Amino acid sequence: MLHYKFKKNIHEMTYNRDFLKKKISLEGVKLEKLTTDPKYLEKLAREKFYMKKEDEDLFVVNKQ
Repeated sequence: MLHYKFKKNIHEMTYNRDFLKKKISLEGVKLEKLTTDPKYLEKLAREKFYMKKEDEDLFVVNKQ
């Protein structure tokens, strides 16, 4: 019974490790795009932080 619990724990930890490695690599790609691509930076700023240019109006529409 104890070996079964250890095996299960090892399997869960391995799954979590692989998941986190994938997430870290995706975040690295996003960071690289943010530092090199000004259009991506502007897109992210507009979508996530609701930033706008001087001569435009911004309307936020929530879908529920």
